[in-house]
Amino acid sequence: MRPKLLIWDFNGTILDDAELCFAIENEMLLERGMKPITRDWYLDHFSFPIRDYYLQMGYTFETESYERVSEIFMERYNARYTGCPLREGVTEALAAFREAGMLQTLLSVTQQDDLERQAKKLGVAPYFSEMLGQTDIMGHSKVARAKEYMRRMRLDPEEALFIGDTDHDAEAAEAVGCPCVLLLGGHQSERVLSRCGVPIYASAKALQDALLKK
Repeated sequence: MRPKLLIWDFNGTILDDAELCFAIENEMLLERGMKPITRDWYLDHFSFPIRDYYLQMGYTFETESYERVSEIFMERYNARYTGCPLREGVTEALAAFREAGMLQTLLSVTQQDDLERQAKKLGVAPYFSEMLGQTDIMGHSKVARAKEYMRRMRLDPEEALFIGDTDHDAEAAEAVGCPCVLLLGGHQSERVLSRCGVPIYASAKALQDALLKK
């Protein structure tokens, strides 16, 4: 059944920013005299809530708070994200789904004002009926926001589809009873995504072809 509503993740799913996040994290680790991570480690360990992921990297938050670390990361991210491309085929897929009459919503752990500014700056905001971000920059979870949105929409969860690039997207979808698909090439490796038990697509074009097939 073709979904009526597509709920898109942003970072890693629409915006190809995994390499930027990886680079900033290593900059911050080296500045603190900590061991840098490899890209493979990043793809296998990146997870939500972000605070727990930072603990895996070696942060203790004994002399520097998680809130301050998050602020520093976001300052650097906001200064550089415009250098990141959109994922290949994403704009075309967004346009095709809109043409097919599907409602599209953006759901992210990014703070609300940042999410709106970034989506507008990158030219994808017009594709979305709503952009749902968070009240802070702490990167906790998008589950509560997803539940509130689905209650408000009064849609059968089976009529919606979550599209993301991490296991947290699958968790959010499961929490509200929606199907989910995941795209390779984002913030987690195929090995991690394969544990989620949901369809995995190599690209936005592959997903577009699957959803709009005659």
